[in-house]
Amino acid sequence: MTSESTAADPRPLPRIDHVMVLVDALAYKEVAATCFLGEHFGRLKEKKADSSVAGQYSTLGVAGDNTLIELFNAEMPGSAPLTGGLVFSFEEPGSSQRARAVLDASDQVSYHYDLVKRAVGGAKEELPWYHLISVDLGQGSPFLLFLNEVTDEYFAAVGATPAADGARRRRDYLDAVVGPVDGRSPLMRDIVGVTMLVRAERARRIAAAMALFGFAVTERATMLELRSPDLFIELHIDESVPIERITEIRIRLDERAHESAEFQFGKTSRLVIDPAGAARWLFDQAG
Repeated sequence: MTSESTAADPRPLPRIDHVMVLVDALAYKEVAATCFLGEHFGRLKEKKADSSVAGQYSTLGVAGDNTLIELFNAEMPGSAPLTGGLVFSFEEPGSSQRARAVLDASDQVSYHYDLVKRAVGGAKEELPWYHLISVDLGQGSPFLLFLNEVTDEYFAAVGATPAADGARRRRDYLDAVVGPVDGRSPLMRDIVGVTMLVRAERARRIAAAMALFGFAVTERATMLELRSPDLFIELHIDESVPIERITEIRIRLDERAHESAEFQFGKTSRLVIDPAGAARWLFDQAG
């Protein structure tokens, strides 16, 4: 974002960073074991986490150029696990402060802010890691909606280098955390769409938050469509749905020619690759 565009529109630009999805244990295991995903589709990395709330658990990340799909195992600790989440990031320094000003000026969206810190390399003093803005999606929400801004300390700790203008770009910290492509040319470029099955109140809260940051919202009979230049979100509304969840992720693929393919992971997840240059990762109810 240039200073000119910032002056014209004071709202910071949230870019989709990663999408979190809960999958069943078998699907999780089969994704991890499928050579095609890590060797040809994207960059595959398993992360071990230790939470004071959820205990020890693992996640699988499948990365493109700037975005990541993060899969959680349905057997992870916790009596009522989340089913998914949308995580946006701000690349321009100072964006989280401007974002909070935008949210504070609205009477439609509530949020929680925290400067998350981490101890690195056994140091006693914790470093500021990222600015967390968690949008309130209602009591008992199975979804998370985060607007994050990582710090210079984070970039330095993971070995990423900010751009010449100071921007902390998603592709740079993905290269540092997940690993560079190393001469390969994976199919996955980036996430371009997310479909969610939600109740009306959840849809309203998500749409209200994203509209503040420039997403166009279109109301259909049983759906809200949210669009930005590089992402669309479809919120399919069903008050009787037993578990609100992410049902599909759309992925833009490399422009080179490739064959159609389909991969089934357990009983609840399926990846369909279209030779026209797109992929659909479909999810059924886990657990």
